[in-house]
Parts: sequence; structure tokens; C-alpha cells
Amino acid sequence: MLQDVVISVLGQDPDRAHRINANSFQQNPITTVNGWQYAAFYTEALKPEKTGICHVNLARRKILPPDTSSTTGAWQTLTFEDYDQTVDDGHNTISIGVCKGDGSIHIAFDHHCDKLRFRISELGAAAESADHRWNASLFSQTQDFLPGISPNELMKEVTYPRFVNIDDDLLLTYRIGQAGLGSDVLYRYSSATHSYTYLGQHLTGVSNSPYINGIDYRNSRLHISWCYRNFIPFPPLATPDAHKQQAGPNGPENNYDLNYAFSDDLGETWKSADNRVLAKIGSKLESQMEAMIKPGAEGAQVFEIPMGSGILNQEAQSADWLGGFWALNRENRSGEESWMLYRRKPNGEWSMIGITSASKPTETGSRASMCVDRNNNIYLILPGNSDSSLSIVKGHAKDDHSKFETIWISYGFGGEPLVDVQRLETSNVLSVFTRTERTTGGKRDVVVIDFLLS
Repeated sequence: MLQDVVISVLGQDPDRAHRINANSFQQNPITTVNGWQYAAFYTEALKPEKTGICHVNLARRKILPPDTSSTTGAWQTLTFEDYDQTVDDGHNTISIGVCKGDGSIHIAFDHHCDKLRFRISELGAAAESADHRWNASLFSQTQDFLPGISPNELMKEVTYPRFVNIDDDLLLTYRIGQAGLGSDVLYRYSSATHSYTYLGQHLTGVSNSPYINGIDYRNSRLHISWCYRNFIPFPPLATPDAHKQQAGPNGPENNYDLNYAFSDDLGETWKSADNRVLAKIGSKLESQMEAMIKPGAEGAQVFEIPMGSGILNQEAQSADWLGGFWALNRENRSGEESWMLYRRKPNGEWSMIGITSASKPTETGSRASMCVDRNNNIYLILPGNSDSSLSIVKGHAKDDHSKFETIWISYGFGGEPLVDVQRLETSNVLSVFTRTERTTGGKRDVVVIDFLLS
């Protein structure tokens, strides 16, 4: 069992009907680059005249050497008070990307089929020394375009922005379109030119939309996995913004299949698990026929999962250090919803592993997270779907992941946990971003839980 556990409070979670901090599709709300850990979150505006309004916060702390009495410094937090977040919608989260090469910090926030909302810091803001001021003046104003690219149609209907570090640079992906009628686009940010390049629309929906579990980069390979959601037409009298509602008719009951693709050239050529070319974008684009992965693309589907099987969209995934890949979801295979791991071994063999734990998922309960340490052990961070528990289940590499055991469980949490993958890559500390459950006084906190792994 884990013994060294430290919880730090970032701020008070807003009193909203829909959770706006700690949602599974935030990539990333917490990340570590150049010896500093960053976390982004919303809090309610402090001024009485701004009731119901939230502000974006960005906190940082220094990661200290392991031979010191503490592994981290104190959190320093800045608040962007010039942008009011007003919509009570669980999609409108914050994602951050920190570019290792030029020290720039990128923030995308408040989207659900909305124009791009983006801020970028001065170069060097995330440098290792970082002895500069830490306040909002380090950042640009909120803008509806990316550095190097003018506002355009692809930036008018943004949802689910995600950043991933690729060596010294960054990738940014997000959905365009609507639930059940969307596609995913991909950009690359260069630390040399300090600008973005549009690579293309790598995943395309046709009367459906792809929902990715994430995008991971390990050992010079990018990995994505996704399900599709079939589109159900809205009733004739539906409101113009019906596609922004929190549930149905285009809900998770219409999710189906598990698909997978990888790229060995930083997102320009995408291949199937059996090495067939699925798409070519960016500088590798040769014809529009190869420009995107469409539903039914030969080789993309790795497990056939019918609609109504209890799977969720955007659950979790991770690539391991030996060339393997893992995706986590849930299924109802025996009349009861249960956690399900889908594994691709380095030799290309796929398998499914049912996970037994104290935490039992429900069809639409909070989604889980997962990660892999440098020893190739797998960690599943499982939220309680019918209680306030949070548990960590470990799959042991020494047993070829045939053994999974609960190594920590506690109560009083109420978010979808997210992991600082970058910190775990360079240390034996697992940092989990989530929020607490509401107390009797009505308060919830946004927290980071640090676990020292053995």
C-alpha cells in the first residue's frame, strides 16, 4: 500500500451544476516541464457583482531534488481576471501545454462548439530558472487565433482542446463540429519558429464523430485511440443550441468500437495497429483520399463493441516504455458494468483484461485515468461512481501485468482524476489532479494528490 501521500489545495471549486474542473478530456490540467509543475483550474470570481462568473487560474511550484525534506515548493497562483467564464457547462474546461524548447505556456479554455480562446506566455516563462514575476502580465490577452495562423473557419467551433509534448515542441488537437457530427484537427507548435503549423484533419466523422481517449507520445511514437458516436438527429423543434446540451439524444449510449492508430513522424502519417497507412497529412499529404482516417478505415478497428454496451467516450489511455499500448474503459458484458483494459503488446497482440476493484463503474459515472511508470508498471486511477472513493490499482510489470491489486483507496473525492504524465516520466512521484467531494458546509476544493511510488 502507498504510505507517502500529500494533498495540496489549489483553490475552491466553483458552485456549479456541471463540473468544470477535473474532467477526463482535459489534456493537460497538470504538467511538469523544466523542473516546474503547472496546474490550471477555475475558481469563482471574488467580486460580489460577478456572481456566477469563473476565472482561469494557473499555478506553479518548483519540483525539488529528492534529497531535500520536501519534493515540491509552495504553489504560486496567478488569476486572469480580465476574462469572465459564464456558461455552466462541463465541456468548458482548461487545458495547458508547456513547450520545453522555448519555455512558452499555452492555455486553451472555455470551449463547447465555440470560437478558439487561447493565451500564450512570453518566451522563457517556463524556463528552468523561472526567477521572473508570476502574474497575468506574462501572458497575451485572450485571442481567437494561434501564433502564426490567422483566425479561420477551423477556429470557430472548438471543443476538447488537448496538448501533448513532442520532444522540444507541442502538438494541439481539438474537435470541430458537434457531438455525433464532429472531426479532429491537428497542429504543431515549433519551439524554433514560435508559431503553429496546421497539419490537417486526421480523424473525420461521417454521420458520427470520433472521441479520442487521449494522445500520447513515447519513444518517438504518437498513439491515439477512440470510439465513434453515431449521430441521432434532433427533433424538429429543437433549439439552435441543442447540440450544446449535457446529455442526449447524442449521448454515450451511441458510442461504439475501439479504434487505434500510431504515428512515427510526429503526426503526419498515421498507421493502423497492423502497420497499414490510414492517413497522410501535413507535408506527407499526397492525395485527399489519404488525408484523413474515416469511419470504417481498414485496420483502424481493434475491438468491435456494439452501441449500448456501456462504454464511455474519452476514458483513458497510455503508451508504455516497451512499445505497448493500453486503453481503459468500461463495459457491460455480464449484466454488470465493469472496468475493462484493452492491451496491445509490443508484438501487436491485442487482449482484454477485466479489472476487479472496490470501485465499480456505472454507465455514465465519473471517468478514470491511467499512467505507466519508468518500470512499466500500470496505474489505474479509479473514481467511485456510486460513492466518494478514489482508488489506485497497480498492474505489475514483473508478472507481465497478469496481476492487478488495489494499492490505495480513500474517500471524499468527486472529480475525474487526471495524471501528470510528464512528472512520472522523470520521477517516482504520481501527481493526481482532482477535486474533493462537497462538505457539509457546501465547499469543494480543487486538489493535487502526490503519491511517492515504491
